[in-house]
Amino acid sequence: MKQSKYYFVFFIIIIISIFTRFFLLQNQSLWFDEGWSLSLSDATSLQENFSKIVNREAGDKYQPLYYLVLFYWRSVFGDSEFAIRSLSALFGVSSVITIYLTCLRIYGKKHALWSSLILAVSSFSVFYSQDARPYSLLIFITSLQVYFFSYSLKLDQSNKIIFQVFFGIFTAIASFASVLTVMFTLALSLSHAIVFRNFKEWLKWSIPPVIFSSPMIWFYLSSPAASDPTATAVTRSGLPIVENIMFVLYGILVGTSYGPPLEQLRGDNKIDILLHYWVHLLIFFIVLIVIFVVLIRSLLSDDNKKRYQRTDRLFALIFIISFLLDFLFALFTKINWLPRHSFYLSIPLFILIPSSFLHKYYLENKPRNPLYILSQVAKIATVFLIIMNLYSNFNYYFKPEYGKDNYRSAVQYLIKNRDESAKSLLLLGQPRLLKYYGDSSTLYLPEYRLEKINGKNLAEKVNTATNNTNTVFIIVNREFYWELKDTFKTEMSKLYNLEAEENWLYMKIYRFTKKKE
Repeated sequence: MKQSKYYFVFFIIIIISIFTRFFLLQNQSLWFDEGWSLSLSDATSLQENFSKIVNREAGDKYQPLYYLVLFYWRSVFGDSEFAIRSLSALFGVSSVITIYLTCLRIYGKKHALWSSLILAVSSFSVFYSQDARPYSLLIFITSLQVYFFSYSLKLDQSNKIIFQVFFGIFTAIASFASVLTVMFTLALSLSHAIVFRNFKEWLKWSIPPVIFSSPMIWFYLSSPAASDPTATAVTRSGLPIVENIMFVLYGILVGTSYGPPLEQLRGDNKIDILLHYWVHLLIFFIVLIVIFVVLIRSLLSDDNKKRYQRTDRLFALIFIISFLLDFLFALFTKINWLPRHSFYLSIPLFILIPSSFLHKYYLENKPRNPLYILSQVAKIATVFLIIMNLYSNFNYYFKPEYGKDNYRSAVQYLIKNRDESAKSLLLLGQPRLLKYYGDSSTLYLPEYRLEKINGKNLAEKVNTATNNTNTVFIIVNREFYWELKDTFKTEMSKLYNLEAEENWLYMKIYRFTKKKE
């Protein structure tokens, strides 16, 4: 009966993970980055697909696996929004199952249920499980790495070779999936060496990953980004690194839709916006501090009765070392360090959180013990964390201000309002998504892209590109990144009158008419 109860609870958790990842899957428009996923998986063959990826000197070049998988997925299931995103949703559900199995064999049923529940409702995981981007796949592969690596914790030294080989294989797959996983693998290896201090055993778990991953490591080291990381096209916002650190922890723990919408933080009044959400942020910091303080107290205490303490220390080190390597990577590459770039931090963190209250080694029927009280406070904080993620998911599902770039509505507006005498020009955005939603008329010439426009004679360039058309629709996606956002209207006013300005989330369409001579 007791066994069936645990299986029933796990079944409910799987249902929750399926629901949260497939619910309203096609509700929001595909956004800018998903347009690149479409573009990089548009091909007639696997060879053409791979060539397109590696010849693009941008961040996607260093995480090719997802686009190859998506190429085959689209060939079987089609190009609908639901079909494209369902691949990530399935990886998200699979990660929950893998984390359950990992914690089950390391800690037991209760811990496995808690960790899998945290991941099942995780707003961070749900968002990328509904996103046609590589990160849900990467979280899944990372969870598989941890699953096979967990066999290194067995006291029995026999029959480990098969798991060492599988760990090496999935580490190689992870390295092919993203260069970022190399740092996580390094964190696994260093943590194993520090905690277990068994050089011979460490070699057995380190050699297979190095051998199997060597082709991809060579590929990364021989690429232009290895000598000049700034040559690779990635987002560089110039935010202070402290802001990035807080945003990474915040995004992984409660998702980016828990507090203020990110679009509202783009302006100069971000402090006022944050103060408006002070209750949300206060609860977040209290929950964060409680869980981490109790975990640190447990990790630092020396008690032979703590059966799982060494394992907890291992996962704590994996998290800390991974975080430090992320920090160094962000400094070295000058990348805008976001939660998605630290996707693998969610695995050791969600495995570790239940250790703050489940491993009651000090209780021995002493409920008044201060440590017991601390564990119960940590348990309440974890329940709050789950509720906060559910709230964050609610915002993401139902509140438009937390949504993605609305290409769908922008194209619908163009088709409805652009007659045969008018032309439209995309100055900043993803042309693949315009075509995806049915607009094949909008112009997007290479010489008019953001990096090619210096602002001078912009009106003349637009006039030339549109063949002296009287009415021109200018489309701009994510205008806050645009260097011309402050001078665009002034430059256009030399030849055009601004007749209308339409706004959707992260999308703007300006309607200009030619001035009379």
